[in-house]
Amino acid sequence: MDTQKFLNLSILDKVEVVNKMLEEETENHLKNCATKLGLSPSTFSKVMRDNSSYQYNQTGKRYDRLLTLDEYKQYLQSGSNTDKTQESLLFISKHIDELKQLLQAHSNQLILNPKVYDPNNKTITKTVQVNADIYEEFTNLWTTHYPHLRLRDIVSQSLLDFTTTYHKDKAPSV
Repeated sequence: MDTQKFLNLSILDKVEVVNKMLEEETENHLKNCATKLGLSPSTFSKVMRDNSSYQYNQTGKRYDRLLTLDEYKQYLQSGSNTDKTQESLLFISKHIDELKQLLQAHSNQLILNPKVYDPNNKTITKTVQVNADIYEEFTNLWTTHYPHLRLRDIVSQSLLDFTTTYHKDKAPSV
């Protein structure tokens, strides 16, 4: 970039240009940038620090903005919890119907236990005889509400639910 063009940039634009140049450098970051801009290293440093709140961060190898204590206090106050609470309540009141629909849809979802689809578990094939009416009812429910799930996952979840519910240790004593 031309020296005069660089010097005519706003401080924010200067910082953006220099930070981009600094990213490309592998050593002697500031010296190389100054040379590419046609400035001596001391003039370059003076230009970058004059009338601005930017300072070179040696760890990050870039110029960062410094906040005064008053600016920092103002920043902290601008994000007060009261404002955030009010904003959250306003959002909820505007979108209450949509949130209710999402909660309703979530409550109707079939949640599979991770054990059901664990890829580390072995899969086996079994032939099972079932009541025709119950299977038809099951198939209608499955294809209507859960077509995204595999039959083997639903059957595995059903078997897991059964064993969890009726395991010997949990079965009521007779």
